[in-house]
Amino acid sequence: MLLTETDLINMKITADAEMNNSDMIRDLINEDSSSELKRSMADGERYYVGEHDIYKKDFCKTYISETSTIDGSEVESRKIFRNPNRSNHHNVNAFHSILVDQKAAYLVGREPTISVRGAESDPQLKIYENMITCAADEKLNGILSDLVIGASNKGVEYIHFYYDQEFKLRYCIVPATEIIPIYDTEHQAELIEVIRYYDITVVQGKEKVLRKKVEWWTKNDVTFYTEDESGRYLPDNSQHMNPMPHWFDISSFDGKETITKAHSWGRVPFVVLENNARRISDLQKVKGLIDAYDLISSQGTNDLLDLVTLYWSIQGYGGETADAIAKKLQINRAVNISDSSGSIDAKQVNLPVSGRIDWLKMLRRDIFEFGMGVNTESEKLGNASGVSLKFQYTQLDLKANTMAPRIKAAIKDFFWFITEDYNRNNGTNFDSCLLNITINRTMITNDLETVQMIDLSKGIVSEKTLLSKHPFVEDVNEEIKEIEVNKESYPKEVVGK
Repeated sequence: MLLTETDLINMKITADAEMNNSDMIRDLINEDSSSELKRSMADGERYYVGEHDIYKKDFCKTYISETSTIDGSEVESRKIFRNPNRSNHHNVNAFHSILVDQKAAYLVGREPTISVRGAESDPQLKIYENMITCAADEKLNGILSDLVIGASNKGVEYIHFYYDQEFKLRYCIVPATEIIPIYDTEHQAELIEVIRYYDITVVQGKEKVLRKKVEWWTKNDVTFYTEDESGRYLPDNSQHMNPMPHWFDISSFDGKETITKAHSWGRVPFVVLENNARRISDLQKVKGLIDAYDLISSQGTNDLLDLVTLYWSIQGYGGETADAIAKKLQINRAVNISDSSGSIDAKQVNLPVSGRIDWLKMLRRDIFEFGMGVNTESEKLGNASGVSLKFQYTQLDLKANTMAPRIKAAIKDFFWFITEDYNRNNGTNFDSCLLNITINRTMITNDLETVQMIDLSKGIVSEKTLLSKHPFVEDVNEEIKEIEVNKESYPKEVVGK
């Protein structure tokens, strides 16, 4: 559910007139949790961890059509027949997980290159750049990977900034399934408020029950609510201040607090990454194809498990059960036919395997085509190089181009909070708008061709850009520092003398 400021104002006006804040929060949460958007998010998460719809299919159950006569008319009906001896195996083919992981590894598998415009000539900006590169560590890369995976599964994902008990700035992923975003009315581009709700376990008598906690974030503060046993949302009395500012500055003297000053970011402390303009998950385009692949694969497996490879057609033999006949065939390898016109014939069952395999190959091709990924089973991939190799990444590259600008914007928003915190603690006035973000994409390459191209580009392209493309370089900023430290031992053409 996507709310605007106008929607919220209208709800508040209605709340003042007809219902209280508790009713308004309850209605917002109920509407959001049952919305199509949240159901789609849940599907993306399920398929990413391998919980496909194929598990709902009971292969032991089938339908039998029966015709009966009612009032002189024939009426056809279907009855459920369940055979407990039928195999009920489910094949889960994790294509969605593969496609999402490919995309995340391609976009943020390598740390992004972050630089500050003007840092080459300004010592102060160089200090700022060094601080930024220190903050762009392995934790950030892991968070970015989780952020891209979350947005791909759910259409959008969030990073939340907060101060811990030691007043250090921290950040974490907050699942989009817990968020109701509220945007400005005019352009629906600025996030002005965030409602976060999540379940907690409380003890009620001798039982453990789930209750919801609610955090209503604005540009200036956060209000906490908790659900009681009657389903009402009341202000959370466990908070010493409610509403509460985003953080406090606490001064102390001789171990005693002397001054406590409230502060706010002036914006909600959440960074948003959208998967695309419509906030559609990557699963939506390929779910039907994956379900079909799972169904055909599972059906084929069950048919094979239940296959009777050989059965006997016997005529003119009576007086014994099928079990007795089977035992004599097993022991004696023969039976006596009493009727001169009788016969015995062994017949073999053949499954239409080749047609099923061809259909699965077509589905697999379509899944990677419409899912815009790299089909690693392609015969062309192993022998490709140069332009041919890049061509295999065309679809993935097009999909990445949709998300790459949004990742850059999210990284800039991320470092806005880092920069503001640094400025406040160090008395500086750095501006995160000076940051340049370069996404270092990961793909299979011909390293020799890449290095030769880099060598031919010297003097045409900046050293930082060339280093970001070098197959041996994982962290461009760290590599530049190493080059500066070891200038004397490097050849002139490497250090750019």
